[in-house]
Amino acid sequence: MRYQLYYWPEIQGRGEFIRLALEETGADYVDVARLPKRGMTAMMRFLESPAVKHPPFAPPFLKAGNALIAQTANILFFLGPRLGLVPKDEASRLWAHQLQLTISDWVAEVHDTHHPIAGSLYYEEQKREAKRRAVLDLLDRLPPPAKPPSSPRPSAARRSRT
Repeated sequence: MRYQLYYWPEIQGRGEFIRLALEETGADYVDVARLPKRGMTAMMRFLESPAVKHPPFAPPFLKAGNALIAQTANILFFLGPRLGLVPKDEASRLWAHQLQLTISDWVAEVHDTHHPIAGSLYYEEQKREAKRRAVLDLLDRLPPPAKPPSSPRPSAARRSRT
């Protein structure tokens, strides 16, 4: 099956996770919006079409035969077993999905650290607030750094340089 990925051609955001899964497995796919001349037009036409029964809210979305799947974690949940990226048992697939949802949360938090006022404003327009948010996120959201493992003391033979 040839998959059709729809995502902004110049943004390495949420769609990049899907591109990486498709590339890693050598899946047959086309990155529609990256097609020369007509790619973005095709994506926008699809988003605005009244003929689409359950339209996606925004890219990324994936067409797989008659299926239309949106949202990064949902697309990866769909692709994982089909591309051999997750084990076959349900518990392992759900664990992988849980990890993907955690990654999605983390990406959103990091994004919001750089755009604490509004995503529509440039970082430079909210730099002061972003710096304050970054300090708070480091204190509140990151686990304390792990202590390095204690290394064994060098042997007497290695310590002696005579």
